[in-house]
Amino acid sequence: MEHETVDRFDVAVIGSGFAGSTLATILARRGMRVALIDRATHPRFAIGESSTPIADMLLRRLGFRYDIGEFVALSTWGGWQESYPELGCGRKRGFTYFAHEPGKPFHESSTGDRSLWAAASLNDHVADTHWYRPDVDHFLHQIALAAGVTDLSGHRVRGIEMDSNATLIRCDGDRLQQLVSDWVVDASGQSGVLSRFAPVRDRTSSLRTETHSTFAHFRGVGSMTDWLQLHGIAACDPFNADDAAQHHLLEDGWMWMLRMNNGITSVGITARRPMPMDWSNYPTLSDLMSGARIVSPPGIVATGRRLQRWVDPVVGPRHIMLPTSAVTLDPLHSTGIAHALVGVERVARLMTEAAASERERWLGEYQDALQKEVRLLDQLISTAYATMHDFPRFTLACMLYFAAAIRCEERFQANEQPSALWNADDETFVESVTWAARQLVQSGLDSQSLESAIAERLAPWNTAGLIDPSVHNRYAYTAAVK
Repeated sequence: MEHETVDRFDVAVIGSGFAGSTLATILARRGMRVALIDRATHPRFAIGESSTPIADMLLRRLGFRYDIGEFVALSTWGGWQESYPELGCGRKRGFTYFAHEPGKPFHESSTGDRSLWAAASLNDHVADTHWYRPDVDHFLHQIALAAGVTDLSGHRVRGIEMDSNATLIRCDGDRLQQLVSDWVVDASGQSGVLSRFAPVRDRTSSLRTETHSTFAHFRGVGSMTDWLQLHGIAACDPFNADDAAQHHLLEDGWMWMLRMNNGITSVGITARRPMPMDWSNYPTLSDLMSGARIVSPPGIVATGRRLQRWVDPVVGPRHIMLPTSAVTLDPLHSTGIAHALVGVERVARLMTEAAASERERWLGEYQDALQKEVRLLDQLISTAYATMHDFPRFTLACMLYFAAAIRCEERFQANEQPSALWNADDETFVESVTWAARQLVQSGLDSQSLESAIAERLAPWNTAGLIDPSVHNRYAYTAAVK
């Protein structure tokens, strides 16, 4: 490859969001020459995301493995507030779900018949977090630069030429118009920059999930906890309903609310058809949003096209996409941060630990793990949407996800190294989930019979006491909870 270049790098990371900056920091700390390329600069709008125990375990593990204390501090609400209280985030004790009916305020005839609480932590200090991405992404980008990463913010990738030895990247930007790198990692998210310059295998048509999202950041969103208390519906709840990834189920989709400690709430609607940001037919949501105003971006971000995309992540012998660049599924189960971080972990280990003779095997395992994870998540998410109109069945669909997540957490806690997240590497478990999903969508059994049948099938993995009618959809404690 004969080109005059400005500089040469060991790794070029495309995309300086939290995943790209995290990976760049790790590699730079290990002595690699790293370029971090992004067409935009920080701080910038990015929609809020919600961490989970799996995501926190991965972030903490990266911090300890590579001696990066900032990662450890951001892995719990308490650590975050003690170390970086200036960074916007939200306290997340778990997940809450509310099934609304058009034209009627939210109501329940008995505790839990139209709502679900599922705890993810024992107390506030070890709670998960909602990430106010403009702050978090900017902070992690600064950590990367402090580690010696070359900052190519404001540089748009215009061309990528690959060969077996190195890759030439052409950019539009003030500092560098072209560079050569041994490795290229795509951390550009939905932009999928690598897939625009190299042939990739597109698997999107095989996905069952088909949804669309509209979202923005707001100020002045009302408290669901206050609304419930005002209407006498808050008894027996295991934690504050607002300290959660809050899900409001609608006719053909759901509305999320993620509350930050800076007064901003991330609000979005995801549905099986394109929908505007309209809550006018749901009185309770209209009450909560009556004083709300959009903060960012100017106007509402609307995605009329389908959210889902999936391409194989290994583009070439030294060209890799992180999971969140290769795959976009759906925000329903808050899997985005965990998927990004496990990709960071896998790619970092490939580049810092794998001998040259092992790289092909590692890349194959990387692609295989992603395929298993996507297949399972797609099954779980599509089943939830298919049952969203029937709340008892929907709660059972959620239990399938919680069983997958909790079993994965337990394996981490036992110092195992699962080859795929969400227990997707356990074939017997995946077969049981597939069977249960089919029953939920196709079976004519009543909800109580379905509950018993699915509980029996999931019993070998249900160590957390899920699918327990005596708790009335108030899961205050699980075996893997922090």
